[in-house]
Amino acid sequence: MTQMEMTRMIQRLTILVITVASSISITISISYAQETKFKKRDGQSPALTKSAADQYLLKDTDRQLTQFKAEQRPVHQARVPTEADLITLINKGSSTRFTRKAYLSRIPLDKLTPANRTNAEYVLKDLSMFRALPKIQVEVNHSAYAFFIAHPDVVVSIWRDMKLSEFQMWQTGPFSYEVDAGDGTIGTLDVIHQTPTETIVLCSGVYKSPLIAKPIAAKALLFLETKYHSGGKNQRDSVSHQVSMFVSFPSQTVEMAAKILAPVSNVILDRNFKEVSIFMHMMSLAMERQPGWVERVAKRLEGVLPIRQPQLLKVAARVYIDGQRRNNAAEPNRLQPPQPIDAISQNNAKAPRKLPTDVEVKSVSRAQNPM
Repeated sequence: MTQMEMTRMIQRLTILVITVASSISITISISYAQETKFKKRDGQSPALTKSAADQYLLKDTDRQLTQFKAEQRPVHQARVPTEADLITLINKGSSTRFTRKAYLSRIPLDKLTPANRTNAEYVLKDLSMFRALPKIQVEVNHSAYAFFIAHPDVVVSIWRDMKLSEFQMWQTGPFSYEVDAGDGTIGTLDVIHQTPTETIVLCSGVYKSPLIAKPIAAKALLFLETKYHSGGKNQRDSVSHQVSMFVSFPSQTVEMAAKILAPVSNVILDRNFKEVSIFMHMMSLAMERQPGWVERVAKRLEGVLPIRQPQLLKVAARVYIDGQRRNNAAEPNRLQPPQPIDAISQNNAKAPRKLPTDVEVKSVSRAQNPM
């Protein structure tokens, strides 16, 4: 196997095992629409102006087209947000022995069933690679985050609908999935422990290629730690999360190659997890601002259980309502309801004059002039 093939294999396996813990692991290009405004000339739109220049001003074409281009110069351009605007990096990723020892002690093995604990210890006792991914805080609605963590197949389906990748995932049991990256990498994923703040996933992956004699296998344990932060009335909720990854390669040759390529694979893993966090933020924002787009995407979900579509729509509605309540609290209605008139305050703090008790009131017909 060449070094290039080995590098590619390591990248595929690491991307495979990180996918479930954070629901998706791809490079998502974040772009914001830039609003371009055009000046008008003689009450005409720029398109009509250009047409007139082409048809009636042929003798001075160069000057007219130059003037037309100058008129279309944008007067305002939105600033594209940076990574620092979307996520907050609390801790950088680490692979040191001290970090590995610390994170091993944090895994709640005592909460696992005997069978799941045996499978987890099989990976932890024969470690080939360890990585504590960056600890990141990101603004995301808690309901949306919990839904995507509980149903990663929905995220992968959204991924395919957005034409980001051909990665596929199927739910084969209450807490198990099968995955196919479409490039020779296939695997299984089992969620062996999950609470609102802790998720443990066991991954088994195999990479096949005509350029290698035997398939390359790997096992991994992913430990996701989550902490929820309330944003209050005027701010969005946020989540801080971190994944510690423990990988075991049965082959010593593959293990040696993984250690050699660790500086490269670590950068890839850290970057993927950052972009996963950005994806969570953008999906939460879409639910809050563009629920119609989320509804259209939900109707096109493929490879998921039928119940997932109404569940996604319900979460989107909840996120939208939360956003509306927060906006209303931040910007109260300027139109205040009419207040009852205080008779004393309207008469210079003096009580109004009382009518005599002996006044006789006569009824006046509509046809009669009261004067």
